[in-house]
Amino acid sequence: MGRLEGKVAFITASGGAIAGATARLFGAEGAAVCCVDIVEENVNQTAADINAAGGKAIAITCDVTDDDAVKAAVDKTAAAFGKVDVCFNAAAYSEKRHRLADMPLDMWKSVIDVNLTGMFIVARHVIPQMQAAGGGSIINVSSIYGVVGAKERPAYCAAKGGVRMLSKSIAVDYAVDNIRANSIMPGPIETPRLLARNPSIEAVIERHGPRLHQKRLGKPEEIAQTALFLASDDASFTSGADMIVDGAYTAF
Repeated sequence: MGRLEGKVAFITASGGAIAGATARLFGAEGAAVCCVDIVEENVNQTAADINAAGGKAIAITCDVTDDDAVKAAVDKTAAAFGKVDVCFNAAAYSEKRHRLADMPLDMWKSVIDVNLTGMFIVARHVIPQMQAAGGGSIINVSSIYGVVGAKERPAYCAAKGGVRMLSKSIAVDYAVDNIRANSIMPGPIETPRLLARNPSIEAVIERHGPRLHQKRLGKPEEIAQTALFLASDDASFTSGADMIVDGAYTAF
């Protein structure tokens, strides 16, 4: 029996590397998975992979900043699988590099809308389902840049710091409903999105230099394993925590 047998997971950004790895792992561990992403082709592939491996998954194309669309996606998940009791909240958007005074207002708003308001919207609609199910686990993906500052990333840092505190607020307010909420704070992870911003993996390793104590980037599967713990009953007393998964990056 898998560690998530009988659970139903709602996973945003599951067409991407980290949330995709998490969706596939959750499916392998017995969860029924609703894969959500704004890119239809990618989210369909993740759901197809889970089903091909013997799991249960559906795919929904959805923009997490659209309140009505998110509610419809959560309702469809509950209708398909009977409940929602796990949420992996991972949709993210990165701005082009600017110091704050040079950043266009519309860029600031776009980053905050996806990275923070989108998390609020998703949580807002999964919480009633979790209350009806008798409890649940919300896992919000923050970043090490919610702990330490990054040059020329004011909106991203602000949003990811907000994700940490949003998670703690949910944990405090909904403990009475047996709902846990935690944030995962990945360090540099080897993903296509990271390569889109850098010429090579080697360049990323060189740029981060002495902070990469293991002399490598993290893998999406390593974030997924942390999410698996938080989603499972093994984490029944873990709530309001910041799970830093960064190979000691922020310990330096």
